[in-house]
Amino acid sequence: MKLLDIENLTARYNASDVLKGISFSVEEGEIVALLGANGAGKSTTLRAISGLVPHVSGGLRLGDTSLLGLHTEAIVRLGVSHVPEGRRVFPGLTVEENIILGASNRKGLQKAVLMREVDEKFELFPDLVRLRHTLGWKLSGGQLQMVAVARGLMAKPRLLLLDEPSLGLAPIVVQQVFDIVTEIRRQGTTVLLVEQNANIALSIADRGYVLETGKLLVQGTPAELWGNSQIREAYLGGASAA
Repeated sequence: MKLLDIENLTARYNASDVLKGISFSVEEGEIVALLGANGAGKSTTLRAISGLVPHVSGGLRLGDTSLLGLHTEAIVRLGVSHVPEGRRVFPGLTVEENIILGASNRKGLQKAVLMREVDEKFELFPDLVRLRHTLGWKLSGGQLQMVAVARGLMAKPRLLLLDEPSLGLAPIVVQQVFDIVTEIRRQGTTVLLVEQNANIALSIADRGYVLETGKLLVQGTPAELWGNSQIREAYLGGASAA
């Protein structure tokens, strides 16, 4: 069943088209990777889904609901949570306080329920347990990324948008983050992943789409993308993922 359906989507900043009529879908329960070079339109795609791009046209649906023209707050309430590039946490708040902010769209949530869900996020991110009352500015890049993802999950999303979660992280931390992404999907959340590290993205994705200068270049399963020598050389690091 399609959870996200995008058809002929165009997104524009000022007078420049960044997305030029792309079409793709994400099935419920999938991890789908959006790949491509810098400037391909990957992050803009996530921002368009989240209502953060001023000029968008085409088809953009979450289930049976069109997202076009909706404010970001309404899109979050419908079940879309966006973890942007750059691990934007509040440095003067503790880890726990940052995570709690992710539930701000869920009005009337009882404190006991809220704190139980916060505890569940610490179970998902055990490396954060000892840092629960530590201020954000004291955290490492990997710890900040975990806080950002945990905060995104507090919105109880049907669809989690992850933008470059591996950026600037050591390889061992990258693997930890992607293991958690796999667990997030196992627990029932669909994931649309923008990632420069094609190797690790395709190691956990069900399908992938490659963007080039705002257009959809190719799509397929990880095996199909690795089997395309032109795509492999240009976007996937050259070597086969044997």
